[in-house]
Amino acid sequence: MDRPTKGIANSELWGGIAWLAFGLFVAWQGWKLGLGALHEPGSGFAVFWCGVIATGLAAVIVVGAVINGGPPLGELWAHTRWPKVLFVMGLLLVFGFFFEQIGFIPCTLVLLLVLMRFIDPVPWWQAIVVSLGAALGIWFLLAKFLKIQLPAGLLAPWLG
Repeated sequence: MDRPTKGIANSELWGGIAWLAFGLFVAWQGWKLGLGALHEPGSGFAVFWCGVIATGLAAVIVVGAVINGGPPLGELWAHTRWPKVLFVMGLLLVFGFFFEQIGFIPCTLVLLLVLMRFIDPVPWWQAIVVSLGAALGIWFLLAKFLKIQLPAGLLAPWLG
């Protein structure tokens, strides 16, 4: 990497500005929803404070980019693996399309297996263990602990 760039061609500066705008927008939307009081928070209370935190973190990035510089804009996408990015986007579309019909557990299991074997390959045994553990662990947390309804799909007879 070349010397850090200061000024308008600094990629960290532009990224920080984008997140700063996003954080301000989220905080503003939370404010519009209503903050309520600390003992009785309104619907925008958590949204507002998430926006404030995002804005603060983005401000730290912007200040750091102005003081220390950062990589030039030309290096921002230089080593991006575009075929893998497009593959993951397509895989997520397929996941969303079949999610309700096939169910949460099988779709999540296949998604994680494919990601771990073909995007950033890990050994088969590790991909299987992590995929099973993550899919079943998340399902248990969401469906049994938090009582969130997830599509059972093919596993409906066994998950009932």
